[in-house]
Amino acid sequence: MAQTRKPQKFVRMEIDPATVTLADAATWLLQQHKKGAICPCCTQFAKRYKRKLNSSMTYALLLIFHAFRSRTEWLHVPEYLMEVCQTGPTVRGGDWAKLVHWGLIEQKPDETRPDGSRRTGFYKITDKGSAFVRGEIAVPKYVYIYASRCVGASEETVTFREALGRDNGFRYDELMTPQ
Repeated sequence: MAQTRKPQKFVRMEIDPATVTLADAATWLLQQHKKGAICPCCTQFAKRYKRKLNSSMTYALLLIFHAFRSRTEWLHVPEYLMEVCQTGPTVRGGDWAKLVHWGLIEQKPDETRPDGSRRTGFYKITDKGSAFVRGEIAVPKYVYIYASRCVGASEETVTFREALGRDNGFRYDELMTPQ
């Protein structure tokens, strides 16, 4: 028998437009960041998300790292991952773009699509990203995202090998050898 999910009830601020200021609304909303709430000003759902640097993101970073061994110009990452990735849609999906929040890749600045979106798909690996892949540094295991911006990071760190994972068939030494 299928279980039915209860509809989620989101917290809403009861406001009196005559007495509540924008500052009051912003303060209230920030206090709700862990469980999330409906913004009383714009009615958007707002929540701080804890994102882990997962093995799919780490593997995508490795593939990007290999691409930059022979190039310096911006890389169209979605197209590149579709060409080189054998592991399916998880890596070829969009989770890799969150590597920006760790400072491991950077998005091409001042580039927009015809519809005005900045999501053009062009990125470069950063020096920090290269050092992470080479095992020279560790990075925060988690970052906190609020309104599409990184608002903090965990003190707990993770190495490249740890983030790549042991139980998913990856062999670091094999992956680091250029094909």
